[in-house]
Amino acid sequence: MTYFAWFLGLTVVLLVLLAYWAWRSRERALTIDEFSGAKEVLESVLLWFPAVQRIFDPNDLEFVARQSPPETQRLFQQERKALAISWLWHTRKQVARLMDLHLKLASCTCEPRPTFEFRLALNYLLFISACHLLLILFWLRGPFRARKIVGYTVGAAERFCIVFVRRHEIIDPARLSPVRTKFG
Repeated sequence: MTYFAWFLGLTVVLLVLLAYWAWRSRERALTIDEFSGAKEVLESVLLWFPAVQRIFDPNDLEFVARQSPPETQRLFQQERKALAISWLWHTRKQVARLMDLHLKLASCTCEPRPTFEFRLALNYLLFISACHLLLILFWLRGPFRARKIVGYTVGAAERFCIVFVRRHEIIDPARLSPVRTKFG
């Protein structure tokens, strides 16, 4: 019975999130410029992934611990924490932009697929949850002790991006709004 309650609770949360996203995206139609800009946003997310390994590399911490006085070690850890938080906020913001674009793109598809939408919403929810957990761990323990969650977060973002790319590929560009000028 408890599994059913968890499943029901998760389903309600997902439905509320989908309704919220649909309400937010109804404000205006997607333009061709926004459709083209989705690739730039996606590249912005994917660009950080190789750097993430370096940000959280424990070998850097070990090197600084062996070679530097305690004040330098403390400063190094503060800088890496700031960089890790910056990466996390940037990635979260860009994935949220992709989700907003996805919701606008959903009305431009020729054949909607509920399982596709559910998978994307679930990947987004898992990514956001991992981001919140990761932020708490950064503040409590520092970036070097949260490597497993970082890997999970990067994986969740990658899965979301893969599903987003599939959506982007099946869009009918003829259903997009024309480009808006600044004067009109």
